[in-house]
Order: sequence, then structure tokens, then C-alpha cells
Amino acid sequence: MKRIFFISTTIGLLVFSGCKKINDKSVTVIKDCTGTYLRYKGNDYHVCNTEATEAFADGTQVIATFKKIKNCSKEGAVCLMMHENVGWIEVKEISH
Repeated sequence: MKRIFFISTTIGLLVFSGCKKINDKSVTVIKDCTGTYLRYKGNDYHVCNTEATEAFADGTQVIATFKKIKNCSKEGAVCLMMHENVGWIEVKEISH
């Protein structure tokens, strides 16, 4: 019984840790030919739902809440540049 509880708890923690939500943080909007990113603590997070950031120019400081996601089914522009990032995010809220 203890083993089942331990396994269930471990799986639950792994599932929830993969969906970490970052709330109300000051970030910078980064836009280039590879897509749109939010820069937070020196890391660039690739935005999946870019419609949330359309109103903000490259380099704009904003307050955002976002959640890391595993995949993004949105197809982006193709360019010969690579933009190093730490993964996909979905923007939940964003404002100046």
C-alpha cells in the first residue's frame, strides 16, 4: 500500500511540475524571424499563442503570467536563424 501511494505521489509531482505557471513577472518581449519570446531571468521562453503579444513591440517591458507547455502545434515562420530558448510557453495574462 505504501508503495502504491509513493508511486502515485511521485507521478503526480512530475506531472504538475511540468506545467509550472509563472505569475505576474516583469519580462521583455523579444521578436525576430524565428518567433516571439518572453525573456525572464536571462532565459527566453518561446510564445505559442503569439496573438497575446501582438500589441507589444520588440524590447517592450511587460508584466506577464505564463505557463510552460511541452509542445506547440502552431507553425511559425521559417528563417535561417536559430534563437536559443528554454521551451514553449502559453501566455495567460500580459500588460504594460
